[in-house]
Amino acid sequence: MFTLLRGYKPAWLRGDLVAGVTVAAIAIPESLGYASIAGMPAQAGLYCALLPPLLFAIIASSRQLVVGADSATAALVAAGATAVAATGSAQYAGAVAVLGLITAAILFVMALARLGFLADLISQPVLAGFLTGVGVSLIIGKLPEVLGIPASGSTWNKLVDTVTGLGSINWWSAALGLGVVAVMVGALRLPAAVPAALFGLVVFSVLGNVIDAQSHGVDMVGALPPGLPSFAWPSISGSEVGRLAATALSIAVVVLAQSAAVARSFGTKNAYKVDTNSDLVALAAANAGSAVTGGFAINGSPPRTAAGDGAGSRSQVVNIVMAVVIGLLLVFGSGLFAYVPSTVLDGIVLGIGIHLLKVGELKAVARARKDELLAAMLALVVVAFVGVEQGVLLAVVVAIIERARRSYRPQDEVTVQAGVVGEREKARLGVLPASALDGVLVYRFDSALFFANATHFDERIRALIEETDPRPTTVVIDAAAMDDIDVTGVNVITRLAQDLEPKGTRVVITELAASAAQIVHDSGLDQVATVVPRIEDALSR
Repeated sequence: MFTLLRGYKPAWLRGDLVAGVTVAAIAIPESLGYASIAGMPAQAGLYCALLPPLLFAIIASSRQLVVGADSATAALVAAGATAVAATGSAQYAGAVAVLGLITAAILFVMALARLGFLADLISQPVLAGFLTGVGVSLIIGKLPEVLGIPASGSTWNKLVDTVTGLGSINWWSAALGLGVVAVMVGALRLPAAVPAALFGLVVFSVLGNVIDAQSHGVDMVGALPPGLPSFAWPSISGSEVGRLAATALSIAVVVLAQSAAVARSFGTKNAYKVDTNSDLVALAAANAGSAVTGGFAINGSPPRTAAGDGAGSRSQVVNIVMAVVIGLLLVFGSGLFAYVPSTVLDGIVLGIGIHLLKVGELKAVARARKDELLAAMLALVVVAFVGVEQGVLLAVVVAIIERARRSYRPQDEVTVQAGVVGEREKARLGVLPASALDGVLVYRFDSALFFANATHFDERIRALIEETDPRPTTVVIDAAAMDDIDVTGVNVITRLAQDLEPKGTRVVITELAASAAQIVHDSGLDQVATVVPRIEDALSR
């Protein structure tokens, strides 16, 4: 914590400055789009890139993670706040602020409880499905606005309205909005140093004014309030907190999962350590700062962090420079947005939605694991057509079920049975004389042994004993993967050893990790079963 200047090298400054300006150029148009997703005024997206990144920069352990408004969290903000108030009302803005404060509190509690490990709760395939679902929702939601077609209601209703309203397209609006999309998806090749969204914002705003798009039924964004936001503490009622708590928890889970993944990946890439729990404190502070300055929930940004890294960022100075650049824009250039057609911002959101479609990742999942693809597609459909909040809940539930399924029926292997050595142990045990393997059954269980899988373990090993001819005189449990054994697991092995002893079969436990070995000793399991360090020791007795 408070690592901003610790170990800072002057040689990093130039790269950090360039990276900060580059990231600001990307953050400006995207933040305007994210504000639209959240149902907030355009300036709210820019407010997310002022105080929040400054607070994050002071506290965070990650040197490069860039924070600000984000598509997934913006969608969750809209889902939660609309349940409390009408979009555009003062009550709606208040609900968004309260939602940000509750999210900050949850993130801070997570940090105190050292729950950074929860970042791994959502698997990568399910996260890819979740983000793709957000992308589908954004595309369907913004396409009618780009085309100038009236549409309202759920994602499905907007899709139907768009299809049935194709005969009433406003081609002026479509040309500007889809032009921005074309730039963002790479139809127009730009130099690598030119941010596509900013280029599209400037070029098609100029074009919109040249053709007088407003006279053709295209609304303008309008000038933003000049200057920096003021501090305002929202009024908080108990009923409001209760209604927003579930959404805030969903936002916190997404923030943790995405921010931790991005921070870790760049920490690994550039050889520095990241403390997820410290970053949780920083994210909590950033979200609180956003809530009291007119912004909404913020998150770690994968594309902006990657852009900063590519431009030479090496420290959190990148977030500070970004905040300064955006602050200067608000102070001296807020009037420029009077010349921005609203369809241009809708096009930016549509482009963001397209970039969220993780088609390549889902194809890779399909090639590797069909069951994980099914979970990812389920998350995609629920997020896109039911709701983002429900999608987060589903992602967590699917992850827990999948973890439980794998733990309940983990991989196992019979490595020695009736004198035959399996492939895994041939190099290790093949040198032993055949007599050492007589009457030996070696069984490997690739999981911690606990209440959920203990019955399966017991049934499996007893069935192997019954089907082995001649009946084994030694049953060796290869516990190399058993890093933990709970009370149920201890009781199962104890009963197994006690049941087999009168039948002339001894139970040997081997390859125990230090933590599991201590449990075996403390529970007295080593009094009814033989415990040896290595398999070779078990076979030599």
